[in-house]
Amino acid sequence: MINVLLIGDELLEGFTSEKNVYIISNFLRAYKKQLLHKALIVKDNKEEIIKAFRLLLNENPKVIITTGGIGPTEDDLTIESISYALNLKLVKTSFETEIEKYKYVIDGFKLIKNPRGKAPAQVGYYNQTLIIILPGVPYEVEGLLYESEIGKILINEVDNSYEFLIVKTNGIYETKIRDILLPYYDKLGFFGYLPRNDGVYLKFKGDKEKLDEIKNFIENLLKDYIWGYNDDKIEVLLGDLLKRNNLKISVAESFTGGKVSNLITSVPGSSNYFKGSIIAYNKDIKRNILNVQTENIYSEDCVIEMAQNVKELFNSDIGISTSGVAGPDKDDNTDVGTCFFGISFKENLAFEYKFTGTRSAIIEKGAYFILYKLYKYLLHNFQNDWLIFQFFYFQAFL
Repeated sequence: MINVLLIGDELLEGFTSEKNVYIISNFLRAYKKQLLHKALIVKDNKEEIIKAFRLLLNENPKVIITTGGIGPTEDDLTIESISYALNLKLVKTSFETEIEKYKYVIDGFKLIKNPRGKAPAQVGYYNQTLIIILPGVPYEVEGLLYESEIGKILINEVDNSYEFLIVKTNGIYETKIRDILLPYYDKLGFFGYLPRNDGVYLKFKGDKEKLDEIKNFIENLLKDYIWGYNDDKIEVLLGDLLKRNNLKISVAESFTGGKVSNLITSVPGSSNYFKGSIIAYNKDIKRNILNVQTENIYSEDCVIEMAQNVKELFNSDIGISTSGVAGPDKDDNTDVGTCFFGISFKENLAFEYKFTGTRSAIIEKGAYFILYKLYKYLLHNFQNDWLIFQFFYFQAFL
């Protein structure tokens, strides 16, 4: 059992978003280790820290990890609070630091140099429980887990866990997936739905043999919507596909405002296949730069023209486009979330999809959606080309 104590007024007051549970869980999951049992958040108050720490310790966990409250200022109270909770004194060491407070360690614990910051971590055992005291800055937590001996200590202490299978879909609503899978719930066992801006994930856990069986079964049911598994990213998968087939792409964006191009170029080496983009946010840009003749900018005809013309403008193999209403208000009698997408390759395709959520969520969902549609389209296209090649190749020998 692993318990986590997150310390900081800023977490409870909304000034800082909590990210450390995500970082710690991802680290454990990467090594297929037991995941977190419980996480508590308390403010920078000695009595509150002592009370919460003892509450977690009384559960006899294998590990307690704390984050936050180990800085140099008066409101950083974690070390002295845990020392008091364990009834262990603080001992001054010869640890090399210009900050006097950082030289003190809980008796029997060890100071660990912070590879990404100044505040050292502390590690020690109380009875059979491993206690790891980390800073609150997520960047530093990540560094201590992956770049110091703390990661190895934690991995060696924690039991192995079940494996996970994350099935990643797009282009289908969560309710529709449920309708498809509902008749097979007994066969699939317990699993979770995880709606994301890049689609809906399905999370399964179990042993490898069981997960392989589920994966094969799910592929048959949702093959038109599945784009990846586990740690796959659509922008990486699409980039690999474009690079392998020596294809160049250009983008014409409207409501996504550069998000599509940002995703594509976030992948190292994207200059091998990405030629450029135009953010045709204004109607005049669509007309004068992209030469769109369609009057209704919220239409399939518009996005086809955008995709075709940006492809010609950049002399690329593929052009893709987006146009829609991200909100908060409808435009030209078009409802918020109504979005159109175009692909121009060997043929011209257009798609309409309705998204829900905030303005920023609709923008991000739209950007991921067009990458998903292009990826699935290219996979299908290349598979058909290969089947045709095989047919004529073998016909030649008959």
